[in-house]
Amino acid sequence: MKIGIIGMGAIGGYIAAMLCRSKENVNVVAYGKTLNKIKTDGISLESEINGNFTVFPTLATDNSDEIGVVDIIFVCVKGYSLKAAAKAILPMVGDHTLIIPIINGVDGGNKLYSYLRKGKVTDAIMSISSKIEGDGVIKHTSQNTRIFISSNKKRPMYKRDLERIYNVLTKSNILCEVRRDAEIFAWNNYVFNCAFNVTDSYYDVKVKGILEDKMKFETFCNVAKECEEVARSKGINLHPNIYENAISTLKSLSKKSISSMHRDVVSGKKFELELFCGDLCRMGKDLGVPTPYTQKAYEKLRVLQPV
Repeated sequence: MKIGIIGMGAIGGYIAAMLCRSKENVNVVAYGKTLNKIKTDGISLESEINGNFTVFPTLATDNSDEIGVVDIIFVCVKGYSLKAAAKAILPMVGDHTLIIPIINGVDGGNKLYSYLRKGKVTDAIMSISSKIEGDGVIKHTSQNTRIFISSNKKRPMYKRDLERIYNVLTKSNILCEVRRDAEIFAWNNYVFNCAFNVTDSYYDVKVKGILEDKMKFETFCNVAKECEEVARSKGINLHPNIYENAISTLKSLSKKSISSMHRDVVSGKKFELELFCGDLCRMGKDLGVPTPYTQKAYEKLRVLQPV
């Protein structure tokens, strides 16, 4: 089984490390300092669950032509890099290639397929707590790490294809669940993620700042409601208590926590504005669902987006 991975961040790096440790034929696409570090020193995983170890992929390159067509490829990039990632992996994708997009937001599989126009693209979502400690070094802390995969409604695939992915991940000690509709899991996460990423980025605060200020907390709640309404209008079978769950999740976080988008805003990096703001506003407009709180944040934050 020939496996490819693009996006050697906290998620892609974890998957690559676990697959390499299981002696899989892993080929990674990386760039710059990260690529040089992997070539020289390998991929290091510091995991409270799986231990600390360093592994080397079969091939690490910034030119996917060197890898050629693979059987499975994991796409683990930021939403704003998805189109570029699709272009980069085209030489790795054949008609039989199984493609697992593990990115924030919803509809990632459909977007990726619209760029590739070939391969078998699943729906997928991953539950994980990990971060980049340095180039090629990933710190992993979550006990309940797992990947949910399903066939896409618009592009059904054979059960045996999903089982191939399941078997590879399970053999590598990565928990995987084959579901009927991973899209629902993605939307359940998206409701909280939109509310948190939008609110703490808009006000430049941490969890503490949202919970202890009535106006900021109401913004969080209203963005969550807007996202829920958009999802239900699309026919997504969300958890019946999704709004209350979003609030409970916020309260369960460390008071010092900030969202991934806010972290990028503070660092002056490109951030996932379209994924957490723009996409929600556009979906709301198409469905006739008002999204005034998200739209207000979008208009303010997009002036901060690096060109």
